[in-house]
Amino acid sequence: MATSTRRRRGDTHTRTRTEHTRTGHTRATTRTHTQVADEVHGRWVALGLWALRVARTVTRWSTAAWATVRSVTTAAGWAVFAWTVAGLIVGLAFGWAEFLIGAAVGFVLLLIALPFLLGREPYEVDFRLLHESVVAGHDAAAEIVVRNPNARVALPGRVDVPVGEGLIDFHVPLLRRGHEHTEPVVIPAARRGIIDVGPATTVRSDPMRLLQRTFHWADVQTLYIHPVTIAVPSTSQGFVRDLEGRSTRSLTNEDISFHAVREYARGDAQRQIHWKSTAKTGTLMVRQFEETRRSTLSIVLDLDEANYADDQEFEMAVSAAGSLAVRAIRDGRDVQVVVSGEVPEFARTSVRSLEQLAVATPRRLLDDLSGVEASLQVVSMPTLTRMLVEVTQDTSLAFLVTGSHATLADIASAALAFPGDVGVAAVVCDPQAEPGLHAVGHTRLLSLGILDDLRQLLARGAA
Repeated sequence: MATSTRRRRGDTHTRTRTEHTRTGHTRATTRTHTQVADEVHGRWVALGLWALRVARTVTRWSTAAWATVRSVTTAAGWAVFAWTVAGLIVGLAFGWAEFLIGAAVGFVLLLIALPFLLGREPYEVDFRLLHESVVAGHDAAAEIVVRNPNARVALPGRVDVPVGEGLIDFHVPLLRRGHEHTEPVVIPAARRGIIDVGPATTVRSDPMRLLQRTFHWADVQTLYIHPVTIAVPSTSQGFVRDLEGRSTRSLTNEDISFHAVREYARGDAQRQIHWKSTAKTGTLMVRQFEETRRSTLSIVLDLDEANYADDQEFEMAVSAAGSLAVRAIRDGRDVQVVVSGEVPEFARTSVRSLEQLAVATPRRLLDDLSGVEASLQVVSMPTLTRMLVEVTQDTSLAFLVTGSHATLADIASAALAFPGDVGVAAVVCDPQAEPGLHAVGHTRLLSLGILDDLRQLLARGAA
């Protein structure tokens, strides 16, 4: 009995260990499946990331390759490529040998053109403007020097120079080692403006111009085409000779221009006592002076396109303003040239813009005048003069330069913005009108038929 009981207990112990063992195996098996699933998921994620990187690389390379193909293929090259593809498709689809032969010829031509694009550019190109500024109507001169610094012979080629929206090109002959070729370049400058010239580019191409490769040399240079100006006399209205300035109607206690004597008042300086008058009247009398002011010439150039009949009138106005300002600068006078800044249409009722051009030297002024353009999106001339008076109070003489479509009411309104002691002259450019000098209230009105009329009218006004 005892033996049987012990065996049963032993069997129970054995079964328990077996269950524990089985349970342990079951748990181990479960962990193994989880790890396998995680590894498979990780491999798929890694494969997806790799595919994404490959797709991005292929896209980047394809974009770069397409950009390269577009940059080296000319219109004739695209035509030959299209003919090759179309001939191949039609020839294979319909069995037409003529189209297959045409496709083969086009393919051979493209293959022959490829070697002309290989290698480095054998040239060194130096481009420079002989003058950075010219007067409108005179051509600008430039020079291009092409040299061959390599040991081998440089084959003939072509150099292109962008000039604004145009292009100037010339042929480069065969160059041996160390030789150079100089080519003068003439840039037409018929109209005032600012033109970007360059960069000079050399073009390597096959004989049939199917493919070409472009190399850029030097930097972009700026050519200023100045407005036409004339010499006006320095004795014209507003150009006074005395260096101290001109007297005004304002009276002051100390200045240079003597006006009269008056009775002494508390606070007057004793050095201003006029003793002869004091001895005669028996009362202290002091000197009184007219305030002198340095001659400051303000030139207001109207940029409102509606006030000009055509471009010819506007160019005459720019030239007239430039002529007046250049004369003042060369005479050493204080001068300011004011134009309206561009304002969007929706903001013209709330935004005002004033721009002062550089007047340090005649060259700086003419450079700025080269870039001014008429526009409908500018403030009116009366608003512009009011802004000028708010900015500075030193104006002694003002010139308002405008076109034939400007009304007398607008000119008078612009002139009234200045104080009463400021002389105002309006220059109206009208090629259809007779030149003349008229007085409109306190404003002198100068009508110009041609630019040369400005000199005569100013001399008449000074007289």
